Amino acid sequence: MKVKMPPQNYILITIIILAVLHESACQKPRDGLRQKEDRYQNTSIPNNCDDKIYAITEIGNLIEIEKIESKDIIIKQLGKALPFKCNAFVKGVNNKIYAVKAYEQARTPLYEYNPKNKLGSISKWVLPSNEDGGWVSGAVDSKGKLYFISTTMENLVRIDIRKVEPDIIWTENLSVEGWRKENCKSGCNFFINQMDELVVKENRGNRIWNISITNQLKVVKADIVNTANEVNPTNDIMEYINSSGKTMTFLLGRNTIYNYSTKKNDVISIIKIDTLKLGFFTEIAGCNNFIKKEENVVEQEKDELITAATGINESVRLKNIIFRLGESELQPESFSELDKLVRQLKKYHQIEILLEGHTDITGDSDENIQLSLERVNSCKKYLVNKGIEGQRIQTKGYGNERPLKRSGNEKEREINRRVEFKIIKGIGS
Repeated sequence: MKVKMPPQNYILITIIILAVLHESACQKPRDGLRQKEDRYQNTSIPNNCDDKIYAITEIGNLIEIEKIESKDIIIKQLGKALPFKCNAFVKGVNNKIYAVKAYEQARTPLYEYNPKNKLGSISKWVLPSNEDGGWVSGAVDSKGKLYFISTTMENLVRIDIRKVEPDIIWTENLSVEGWRKENCKSGCNFFINQMDELVVKENRGNRIWNISITNQLKVVKADIVNTANEVNPTNDIMEYINSSGKTMTFLLGRNTIYNYSTKKNDVISIIKIDTLKLGFFTEIAGCNNFIKKEENVVEQEKDELITAATGINESVRLKNIIFRLGESELQPESFSELDKLVRQLKKYHQIEILLEGHTDITGDSDENIQLSLERVNSCKKYLVNKGIEGQRIQTKGYGNERPLKRSGNEKEREINRRVEFKIIKGIGS
């Protein structure tokens, strides 16, 4: 015998199902989120980082600094590069600036700015909402991934520029073992060290903490930065590897960048600005705070050489382009990578590229420039023989002018010998 259910029971069951589905959909992201199928999880973004450092003021004025460790320091005022007030920005290993509007607690898009051509736009990445006064500090890790923390470090997110969605590391800092909520009650800033630990410093004091984020969220070290009182409040802290391979630590005051000596527990003023004219410093950023690692680099899928370039004039390294010492004739081991580029250029017929050749830092500079040009011309000849129109390919040899590594032994300097390409026309057409 069939039992007919009263209509009101159907309504009740429907409401319960909808409520369960809604709760599931709106569930707060879990702290320490890791996507199991994320093929980028333990891989690096191609590191094309130069040694320029950038400092931003609260009203969006950008200052570019070169050779910060030498007497020949170069300081350029790039003007108001950002269309908003900014507390947090990062320099990626592609040498672009990624910034977020200050004090925003709603979902907030990242702004992407290229200092090379002085062009900026809203990016595809959006930081999640927070209830902690907005995003206050940013940093980059050894794999080229970007991190942002909120004002009292209640929220930490990571952005991999090869992906669309950010990874949420935590939404409650008490999920970090050994952390006390009051540590950042007056605000904090941070950088990421060689071991990929967060190094967090309180703004209005000298306490500093190292936090492991690779396997377990845990405070692994607590210390004191002994500095002169005039450095506090500190608006940012950053490490930098200079041309001699030595690590320097910089502290950012309201109007001054200081070089902090851990041995002498002392600071030296390097740069001072007029805050009435430019505003006060809020953040300092560079990507040259890691010894470059070439292992386990994921640039793109098998045939995605073109999409690895995130914009016009972005360098993309071609792997396994082999030449004999001092010669420009392509070796057969190079054909596979060039064939990938052929397929992509045939797929995106509107794109034009610039092939760039680089050599080691040893030898005569003029001869190296000529050799690097002959090598990229060999690559162009191969592409043309495969059916790519010659007018779509330009070539340039830089010789030893743009090394990735200036020191180390012969084996370590091999990464300087490379062929790269840039999209110079047609992307997005």
